[in-house]
Amino acid sequence: MSREWVRLMKRFCLLALAVCGMAPSATLALTWNEMWSPAAGAPRAIGSYAAGCIQGAVALPPEGSGFQTMRRSRQRFFGHPVLIRYLQELGAAAAQQGLGLLSIGDLGQPRGGPMPHGHRSHQNGLDADVWFWLPSDRTVLKVAERETIEAPTMLTLDGRGLHERQWSHRQADVLRLAVGFDVVARIFVNPVIKKALCEQFPAASWLHKLRPWWGHDDHFHIRLRCPAGETACQDQDLLPAGDGCGAELAWWFSEEARQPPPRVDIPKVRLPAACDAILRQ
Repeated sequence: MSREWVRLMKRFCLLALAVCGMAPSATLALTWNEMWSPAAGAPRAIGSYAAGCIQGAVALPPEGSGFQTMRRSRQRFFGHPVLIRYLQELGAAAAQQGLGLLSIGDLGQPRGGPMPHGHRSHQNGLDADVWFWLPSDRTVLKVAERETIEAPTMLTLDGRGLHERQWSHRQADVLRLAVGFDVVARIFVNPVIKKALCEQFPAASWLHKLRPWWGHDDHFHIRLRCPAGETACQDQDLLPAGDGCGAELAWWFSEEARQPPPRVDIPKVRLPAACDAILRQ
């Protein structure tokens, strides 16, 4: 069955749902996962990072100066043009400084929206995952290799410290580069990584945008601010003042924090009404 036929059937089903009074955005995440092309129109991030969609998304190329993309078979290499430009500039900057090749993981789906597995965010075209693994910039993997290779953790086996063979100054330098762009709202890293950086760079202003979160021991999660003038996009709350190395970081090493919330494979979210039109295109 051709993709065009599947797409036509999807349109028919969505119309049927609308006639019956059911909101398309309440359907399974798989609906968004089956959209193979971006929605036409000017770039527009809609809704929040965990409940949104995008119009006019752009595909990140398979590779470029200082970067390669991973797991392209997942069709999660789309984002707002601001995100695509940021990743290309970050890769070029990392290459210029001799930090190694950035391996870029998931961005978002062609039209954003919920994913059937893997993420609750990455929905409005402004999120991206970048592996901490930094091979030589001459180590561009074959496409098949990028589908199977696993990102190595930066933590020790007990999860309480940094792995001395995996972590180096280069990972810290890449993070410093990544947060230095004005478009960045925050970057999520493992609490152990945040703690180590707080100890190594006391009171450094660039630590402000690095926020601890569960997981994130093999990659960091970049989140951009809503582009100027895009009023349908919902920014996250502003970060508190300071470097984030005090009591708020200490909580992440408490017993309470060691019990992360249960993972939800298919997020049940109510998307903005504008996303219905994006899905029906």
